Amino acid sequence: MAPQHTARPEKKTWIATNAPVAIVRCDDYDRSTVLSAVRKACDAASIPSVDGLTVLVKPNVLSDAKVELNITTNPEIVRALIRILRERGAKTVLVGDSPGIQGPSFVPRNCGLQEVCEEERAEWCDFTKEPDVRTVPGSFGKRLPFAHALQEADMVFSVAKFKTHQLMYATGTVKNLFGLVPGLHKSPCHLAYPSRESFARLVAGIYSIAKPSFNILDGVIAMEGAGPANGTPRHLGLILAGCDGTAVDAAQSTIMGYDPLTIPLTQALLDRKLTGWRTPQEISYPMLDANDLVVEDYKRIEQQPSSHLFTSLVLPLFTRVLKLRHQKKQPEPLFDMSRCIRCGRCVRICPGKALSLVGDGNDRRISIDYGRCIRCYCCHEVCPADAIRINSTERTEA
Repeated sequence: MAPQHTARPEKKTWIATNAPVAIVRCDDYDRSTVLSAVRKACDAASIPSVDGLTVLVKPNVLSDAKVELNITTNPEIVRALIRILRERGAKTVLVGDSPGIQGPSFVPRNCGLQEVCEEERAEWCDFTKEPDVRTVPGSFGKRLPFAHALQEADMVFSVAKFKTHQLMYATGTVKNLFGLVPGLHKSPCHLAYPSRESFARLVAGIYSIAKPSFNILDGVIAMEGAGPANGTPRHLGLILAGCDGTAVDAAQSTIMGYDPLTIPLTQALLDRKLTGWRTPQEISYPMLDANDLVVEDYKRIEQQPSSHLFTSLVLPLFTRVLKLRHQKKQPEPLFDMSRCIRCGRCVRICPGKALSLVGDGNDRRISIDYGRCIRCYCCHEVCPADAIRINSTERTEA
């Protein structure tokens, strides 16, 4: 008799038809408090059925920073979600991310996620192992490697951190999916798509590939100011959740004090019809309402004038000279050598090859060629010493 094969469950059809966002209070990262809050948010946001399925949980691990720095998704948020997925019958729970300067076999020990995976019987995935190359929709033919776990999973859950972002103003559940592109394959994308608008279109294309089924935003302790790595932690005491990640992120930017329609990534998602809503008023709030939670003194990234629409669309196909001419209008990264620890991370990740370590011994310092700098701020993201400032990009707006 021929062997019997169990049919693989078909992946969830990714068509958002509405956009409820559940926002609940969660005052701290106590394990039982977080579990109760995440469960309440999942129920209110109508978490999809995971019975018998393989789920990929994608936290935000910008770097393997210590938990108390609040740079990464808190491990208790991830633990709570894994437990809820187990309770609801998930067959396998995969967890993974790939920080920009990490190589193969990266394990997130300092940020607590490896311990959570071990204790909760989830599998940490190496995103650099046997990635699948795909063409990103809307990117003018850009082909990128994606974590093989994306192919293995029936559903993707994006579990991000509530943070500002020097380039994109705010980062959330959609931008979090950029981490599906392994390691140093990410930084050249900033060279190919240097403006906020063109990079937003690339990330929107990645979102259309990942097709996240559910999204959670860790806003218990958020980050304001010079995010996503060197900002200031701020207690908000909130967890956001929803099936439509674009709506979750719009709620986040609302709470920060931004108009969601001025966030380039949100606008790119709307332009591509990848949202379940057309105006912020169409986003529903079954629990707390984002419009009632606006933090007036939130330290936001100062918004810069947008690129001309034509320029933002054709820039990836245009000459290097025109790309850099546009980017030179953006604020410059400034290096504080009294803080710099000469680790070389900024040099490694710079897509424009604008940085170098020069000198010997105690005289070693970072040298920057602003003619090559494309103002992507990758150096700022990965600096562990907070030694890089972005000129005139921070302010508190009323």
